[in-house]
Amino acid sequence: MFSEEQSTRVLEIGNYSAGYAGKLFAHAGCDVVRIEPEHRKACWVSSRAMDLFLHHDKRRVRTFDRELIANLANKADVVLVDGESADEVLAIGFESWQTAIKVAITPFGMTAILALGGYTNLMGDPDRAPLTLPGHYVDFQSGGYAYTAASSCLLGRHKDTIDIGMLEVIMSLSQFTTVMWTCAQTVRSRHGNDFWSVVPTTLFRCKDGWVYINIVPGFWDPFTTCLDLPELTLDPRFLTNDLRMKNRDALHEIIADVFIQWSRSEIQQRAEVARIPLGAVLSFPEVLNDPHLNERSMWQRINYNDGDSVLSPRPPFVMSAIKRDVLALSEPKDAMDG
Repeated sequence: MFSEEQSTRVLEIGNYSAGYAGKLFAHAGCDVVRIEPEHRKACWVSSRAMDLFLHHDKRRVRTFDRELIANLANKADVVLVDGESADEVLAIGFESWQTAIKVAITPFGMTAILALGGYTNLMGDPDRAPLTLPGHYVDFQSGGYAYTAASSCLLGRHKDTIDIGMLEVIMSLSQFTTVMWTCAQTVRSRHGNDFWSVVPTTLFRCKDGWVYINIVPGFWDPFTTCLDLPELTLDPRFLTNDLRMKNRDALHEIIADVFIQWSRSEIQQRAEVARIPLGAVLSFPEVLNDPHLNERSMWQRINYNDGDSVLSPRPPFVMSAIKRDVLALSEPKDAMDG
């Protein structure tokens, strides 16, 4: 992608932020070498599952030799490093490496970052303690920023050191919360599944499961047609989004009484005809077999070394010039083994 003469060389050191950035570079056709961390951070899934998701198309090395790491860094076009603190990144020699593009990703610590960013305050039911986000949200968002910034430097042939703070990453993703305060002096708060400020936007039970709707004002009229209740467009309680917010309980009850009579597939078909945003809540096997996701090739099959294979989400973009067959997981090697 970045060089016609040879593949762009990327060195990755760290856990999930550097790992996700390296995954995106590998997806773009770059030669990514990963140095395994001395201590792996705990993860939400098994180590095997995380390796399959993040590292299946990288070369992996296990070494703690600072001189060897410096040598690899100096030969790379891009170095990606994450650590629990700036001191940890500096301790491995980051400042002394001569790599043209160096990226350092450092956090405060996951819980503090999510809380300071305002995200935990918004998650969960209003009368219960706030929830944290599942998985490695902060790591992967930071890795995505690292990939974007480093790619820009590569394409612009610009030498630079990129410093990514996870707190700033989280704050940059809260633009809707900021705009609500700036424009309407509204402080967002927890309301469970209900988006609250756009009505109706929440989960509803149907005959055989659940569906989620997101009816912004422009979709209100076609949504009433989807419900077979066009008279709602003239109901004085629901003429505007502000009025629908004030009368949300009555409106939700009307929608619930309709949806409970229909199956998920009936509701989806009606929504498609009405051209409104609606999604069914799917089980995990249903997600893997969803025709829309499969049509868009959202899954990639990765082989284990022992011959088994597993489906894994591919990155959310396609490099059309790169041809990929079935991918094989590379196990880390000790430096002395090559």
